[in-house]
Amino acid sequence: MYSENMSTLHLKQIQQFINKGDLKKVKYLLLKMDFHKIAEVINHIDEQKRYVFSLLPPEIQSEVIIQLSDQSKNLIIPKLSIYESARFLHFNDEDDATDIIQYLPASKREKVLQKIKGPKRRKIEKLLMFGKETAGGLMDLDYIIVKDTFTFQDIADKVQSHITLENKVPFIIVTKEKGEVIGFIPHKNLIANSSRTPVKNLLQRLPLIKHTEDQEKILGKIHDFNSDVIGVIDENKEILGIIHLRDLLRVAQAEATEDVYKFAGVQHEEAPSDPISFKVSKRYKWLILNLGTAFLAAAVVNMFKDTISQIAILAVFMPIVAGEGGNAATQALAVVVRGIAVNDIEWAQARGIIFREALAGLANGVIVGVIAGFIAMVLGSSPMLGVVLGVAMIANLFIAGLFGALVPFVLKSMNIDPAIASSIFVTTATDIIGFFVFLGLGTILLL
Repeated sequence: MYSENMSTLHLKQIQQFINKGDLKKVKYLLLKMDFHKIAEVINHIDEQKRYVFSLLPPEIQSEVIIQLSDQSKNLIIPKLSIYESARFLHFNDEDDATDIIQYLPASKREKVLQKIKGPKRRKIEKLLMFGKETAGGLMDLDYIIVKDTFTFQDIADKVQSHITLENKVPFIIVTKEKGEVIGFIPHKNLIANSSRTPVKNLLQRLPLIKHTEDQEKILGKIHDFNSDVIGVIDENKEILGIIHLRDLLRVAQAEATEDVYKFAGVQHEEAPSDPISFKVSKRYKWLILNLGTAFLAAAVVNMFKDTISQIAILAVFMPIVAGEGGNAATQALAVVVRGIAVNDIEWAQARGIIFREALAGLANGVIVGVIAGFIAMVLGSSPMLGVVLGVAMIANLFIAGLFGALVPFVLKSMNIDPAIASSIFVTTATDIIGFFVFLGLGTILLL
């Protein structure tokens, strides 16, 4: 969504100048904004994203490019010239530059890297060896290693040497003589202590993870780390880099947005201002799948059309059966999908979780079914109608709990993200079974 600070009127004004080809005014307006707002503008304009991005000075481009949506990055970065790409990458940190370079076609990557200065290029090339969504792909290489036998002056000299070479204050990792990581030294500890303070008294614990760890698993463990920074190690437990909490927060935001879109059957690259054809191409498959499952539920209802024609009041209560089943299924589904996503749930726990969710659904079904049955008795002409609705509600909420927990595990075992399609299959199950039980009992007990 558009921020409160960026009015729709302002965006329309920029779009009008773009349409008129008055790029001087576009550039003038953009340069009055901070890079977050510029990224919002580029994300929301319909066309010429790359051209508008090219109007910016390289130092601003380096900040804006990080804030852009995946769709904007995919539309802009591959179309930039080798010179344009290398020019603004000069201002990016190595880890951010690595992420950006991976949007380039393979034919351009090496040529862009050749335009980047030696030390920085070597760091980027090292980071490119790791998967984009792994700890190795997230890590920062701006650190130095000091031994636990170093003096305070040794550390100060090494920090100063790094600052002179890289023009950055490094993160300080402490290891034993054989390379085993034992912690890190916060900068404040260097300032607040005497030069005679032993290194061991300056240390703070550094959580460690393997470079192959998936970013979603890292997010699931973030509360266990209790630290603003995490060390990344290789198979030999030697330090490779560090991950800052600020980088994880950015990943968390992207993952949360992606999961919400997936749950709705919408591609995470979509933006509100995307062309109609793009939106259609990303959504129609899910809508067709949903249509197919809806026809299955309709087929069940059609089986009992004679019953409905004779007892019309059944049609009044059918949406209640479907609605309660869908809500109960969504509750179970949300708990299990989230648990799988953040690794709170292991495969060994699946059977117990499914059993508990099914029993919880049954218990809720009894509560809701009794209430619904009583209301149906009051509104209907036959007390048996309340029995039919109550029993159907109990059965449907039991199925909702069962399928709400079972389907995500089944999809996960098939290497399909449970957030993508779980809701479609679970809702179909509750609709079909709920209608079948409700209308079937109605046929047996009311006719």
